Amino acid sequence: MARKSYTEEDRGRVRQALLDTGLEMAVNKGLGGLHLAELTRAVGISKPYFYTFFNSLEDFSLQLMEEQRGRLLRLLEQELALPEGTWEDHVEAFFWMVLRHRNHGILVMTQREEAELHSRLTPERFRDFRPGQRAFMLRLMALLEIREADCPPEVLANLVFSCLLVYNSAPESMPFLFPSHLEETAALHVKFLVNYLASLRNVKKDR
Repeated sequence: MARKSYTEEDRGRVRQALLDTGLEMAVNKGLGGLHLAELTRAVGISKPYFYTFFNSLEDFSLQLMEEQRGRLLRLLEQELALPEGTWEDHVEAFFWMVLRHRNHGILVMTQREEAELHSRLTPERFRDFRPGQRAFMLRLMALLEIREADCPPEVLANLVFSCLLVYNSAPESMPFLFPSHLEETAALHVKFLVNYLASLRNVKKDR
């Protein structure tokens, strides 16, 4: 049987289908539930063809996170553009969307999933991934009208990720926390984040 020939346009569609399907699977099953055989079968390609797009399943997982960044920024833009409510209301709603990620098609890793993925990456690949994280946070800060001079993007990333990790990792990998009170804890985390971001935004407006 002759091998199917793919045009560049075909390859673009296949690559996007892999990302869209992979993200949906990872959101629903967790990153550990993402299996190459199931993914390629769903998209209708062979495993060897998958590797013409991505070096490994780990590399694909990082690409999923990079793909998701644009979606998160669009969600924030849409929320901030809503006519009803204050700036603080919209930012709080956005953070709750991210916390309740599965309801909104957002991939959030648990502490265990982060550690497992990191352990399988080469130091070089992880280093190459870092600038994209920083660039994403800077774009998010720009939407929130916060200057880099008033808050390093790395600090904001740590604040946001720590909130996500606590909410999504207990009790699986944080057994000494109290899972019965995660909602109240998350509400306090979100309120702190919103108030902190509002104070940074006001610093810019006062200049």
